[in-house]
Amino acid sequence: MPGKHAPASPRSFYTSVGKALGAAVGAVGLMVAAVLILLSRGGGMKEAGSPAIESPSPTVSTKHPTPRPSLTPTPSPTATILAVADVTVHVQNGTSRTGLAARTADKIRAQGYKVVRVDNDGTLAKSTIFYSAGHRAEALAFRRAFKDFTVLRERDNPGGEILRVVVGSDYP
Repeated sequence: MPGKHAPASPRSFYTSVGKALGAAVGAVGLMVAAVLILLSRGGGMKEAGSPAIESPSPTVSTKHPTPRPSLTPTPSPTATILAVADVTVHVQNGTSRTGLAARTADKIRAQGYKVVRVDNDGTLAKSTIFYSAGHRAEALAFRRAFKDFTVLRERDNPGGEILRVVVGSDYP
């Protein structure tokens, strides 16, 4: 029968390791719970860009407590991009080169865009894409297809088209 000072068995070693791991996992769990509680109460982290010095906000006495803002982010609507065939384009010649808008319109049509109008504009140094509000994604896609249009501008297009492209004097 082993006495008080019997040699350690492998079983007692594994028992000790198990207890130590259990204590470590428990400690980590408590720390995670504490962080979650602090975050749910609004403590700890500040928004990026908030001022380093805060002025005290005025206090107003009300009978009903004001609700705290939710820490859960509000999902933003996913922007959808129109198919190329649904993007209407007005092509304008902003140079003195005859027929440049018509030749450019042919290239744009060949890529599947719906050219609705071709005409002349005054003079413009840089080839520019003017896009209607909410159609920046379409303008960026157009610029990827036609890299010679280097300038993007949001602007109401009076003809109702999604894009109005003006071929500038920098156009090859």
